Amino acid sequence: MILRGLEVEQVRRFGDPVRLSGLGPGLNLLSAPNEFGKSTLLAALRAVFMLQHGSRSEAVRSLQPYGQSAAPRIAADFAIDGTEYRIEKRFVSRPAARLTEGGRVLEGEEAEERLQRLIGLEPGKRGTEALGIMAALWVGQGQSLVQPELSDPARTTVRTCLEADLGAMTGGAEAERILARVRADLAVLQDGRGNPKGRYRAAIEGEAEAAGEIARLDARRRMLEDDLAAMAECRRRLAHEDNVDRREKEHAVLAEARRLRDRLREYDALYSAACAAQAHAAARVEAAGQDIARRAAWQAELDGETARLADLTEALGLAEARHAAAQAAQAARQQAAEAAERARAAARRALDRVEAHIALGRLERERHDEATRLDRLEHAEAEVARAGLRLAACTMDDARMAAIRQAERTVQTARAASRAQATVLNVALEDGAEGRLVLDGRVLQTGSVDLTDSATLRIDGVGTIRIEPASGDRARLRAELTAAEDALRRMLDQAGCADPDAAETALAQRRQADLALNAARSVLSHLLPGTQDVAAAMAEARRRVAALDERIARQAASLAHGPNPADAAGGEPGVDVAATHDAALRAMQAADARAADARQALFAPDETLRQAAADLAGVRAEEQSAREAAARLVRDMAAARTAEADDVLSARQETARAALAQAGQAVQRAEAARPEGTEALADAAIRRQERLIQDGQARLGTLRQDMAALEARIRAAEGDGLDERIAGQERLRESCAAECAVCAREVKILHCLRDTLTAAERAATERYLAPLCRAIQPALAALFPRAGVTMEADFSVSRLTRRMDEPFDTLSDGTREQIAVLVRLGLADLLRARGRPAMLVLDDALTYSDAGRLERLFDILTDAADRMQILVLTCRAELFTGLGARPLTVEAVDKVQ
Repeated sequence: MILRGLEVEQVRRFGDPVRLSGLGPGLNLLSAPNEFGKSTLLAALRAVFMLQHGSRSEAVRSLQPYGQSAAPRIAADFAIDGTEYRIEKRFVSRPAARLTEGGRVLEGEEAEERLQRLIGLEPGKRGTEALGIMAALWVGQGQSLVQPELSDPARTTVRTCLEADLGAMTGGAEAERILARVRADLAVLQDGRGNPKGRYRAAIEGEAEAAGEIARLDARRRMLEDDLAAMAECRRRLAHEDNVDRREKEHAVLAEARRLRDRLREYDALYSAACAAQAHAAARVEAAGQDIARRAAWQAELDGETARLADLTEALGLAEARHAAAQAAQAARQQAAEAAERARAAARRALDRVEAHIALGRLERERHDEATRLDRLEHAEAEVARAGLRLAACTMDDARMAAIRQAERTVQTARAASRAQATVLNVALEDGAEGRLVLDGRVLQTGSVDLTDSATLRIDGVGTIRIEPASGDRARLRAELTAAEDALRRMLDQAGCADPDAAETALAQRRQADLALNAARSVLSHLLPGTQDVAAAMAEARRRVAALDERIARQAASLAHGPNPADAAGGEPGVDVAATHDAALRAMQAADARAADARQALFAPDETLRQAAADLAGVRAEEQSAREAAARLVRDMAAARTAEADDVLSARQETARAALAQAGQAVQRAEAARPEGTEALADAAIRRQERLIQDGQARLGTLRQDMAALEARIRAAEGDGLDERIAGQERLRESCAAECAVCAREVKILHCLRDTLTAAERAATERYLAPLCRAIQPALAALFPRAGVTMEADFSVSRLTRRMDEPFDTLSDGTREQIAVLVRLGLADLLRARGRPAMLVLDDALTYSDAGRLERLFDILTDAADRMQILVLTCRAELFTGLGARPLTVEAVDKVQ
């Protein structure tokens, strides 16, 4: 089977008619980007061959253009065994089917039946796709990852090609009958998942229930035994806890712990008092020693101050003589420095006058620059205002233009739908007949004319013919077209445009006005400082101009009553301000130099005077300080001896030392009498013993309650007859176990018989599938050297054998996809070898193959293309360039209006 061409119209994204061109024998490749419509073309191919034209199933409705109710039309040109065919179908509205076979044309159901016989299909249920092997060979997007799912007719086709009788190879009808009987008997005892059912399940459940009851009763008996043992233990513990001697001993221990705590508290009080007395005696000894040491330090300090005071009196006389000499020398140099400073001040005033005139000129230049910037801001603001007015005058914007475009597309869609429902009038004029056919006043020429409304055809010399299109939707489509045109006209009128082109022009004018406004705003933004707005910037500029005017006025007023810069330069007319400033600056520098020399001459003598004055002040202060310190020491020593004489102080120190020795001995005696332990440990022992007594009382109450509960449970259990009930359940369990063993033996026998028959059937199936395996093996060996496959009776691959057997489901996505493609190639080769139509279509397949395997797959497809037609659809043009396939194109089909 060779596909020659495929035409689609009103199929999903293809509203206008298009044709898949360039098809031929061998490899064919359509490479296009995502959302181009490749999967739509494959869906159209499957629809024209496998869907009934009268079907209204979901598969048919999914072919309609998105959001529309148009009627899909699909046509395919193909050849089988050298005979050319064309099948054309129209779906949904006015469904039709036409098969052209040589010179013969078949319509409707007759065309459908002939097409199905040609390519080996059987009708599907309720308008679904026809069933057959071709459905497995046309692989849609994402289906290449799984093995082909063969319908019953497809399996029948493959079995017919294999030319074998599975029943005869496995022992004939008798083997089938026995196997069916075995399965029926197994079905009585086991369900489909191998779980027991019926009497087998009842026996198992009965045995389990009896065992459960035995376990429950046995657990109750063990509980009774445990309760008896617990009651004995409870009696023993109760006797232990209720011992009077033990309780009295515990109370005695508690009393002894409390007495020990009291003794520790008394010792702590005595020891603290002894330590306090020792600390007090030590403090008295230390205080007496400090007083004696302080009096000795005062005497030594007084002797030092007396000697220092004599030295300072002599130094004071020398310092007063040096200070008087320095003052006389300083007075003469001070007069020279004052004269130099007066000359420098006069030069400074002359220079300031000249610089004031220069500052006035600079202010005037700043005022001119600021006024120029203000003018530019005002001009830029005016430009922005004018551009804004031009933009506001535009009535068109992007939203309105988008609505107009949408309305125009709605009109075009309505016109296309109307044309799709049109009656086609084919005109073929003979020689000399030009001008004789007139349709509604228009002379017709050879060609096709679409009629969407009633029309009158006049034939010169014959008469008129009234043509009424048969479409029932004509009035609705005309109303939709009129409504769409009216909506478009209203939108154009609201925008003030005559047609969509004028609207596009108005939108372009708006964009130009928008660009002009943006340019004016850009100029204005460059004139603005930072993020300041226009009004603030202009107000700031005006404020600066006014401020500069005020400063200029003040500067001019200050200069109005002073001397002229030319006068400062000597009164020469025509001298410029810069020259005057240079002369004044040189005079100022000369006066500075003279003043600096006078200050330098004054500096050294002045430093000498300051140093002499500082030395004199320092000696005086030090001499006064020494006098005051000596007087203070004399007063302090006299006051201390008056309060306590030196011999009394020595006696107090000796008395304090004796008291300290006695206090130390008292502390040692207290430490020797310390009881064992601490107060904290005694408190802990008391708390522990109290808690022990309380816990014993609580345990005694709990044991009495437990004893009563155990006695009640034991009395209740002894009346239930547990041993007799356990024996009855044992007999019931043995009966169910015997029935279960019988059923298990029957199941084992049936399984053995079924497995034997299945093994024989599998061996026959392997011989039966050998031709299909031989068809796959060459391509498999090229892709996986020294590998083999295991096929099941449903013609699927169950495992791949390389170094080990690998289940198909555990293989990688890429390997599963490659094997699934090879299985389809094998099926196609099998069909072709038996003289049946075969053609392979792969939509976006081989997506998980690495570069090496992809090259080998290209070789396999190239080899298979010598025997059959292969169509590859892909969005990865750069990867499939190496396939070397015939490139295909999708072209628009010209239609004569």
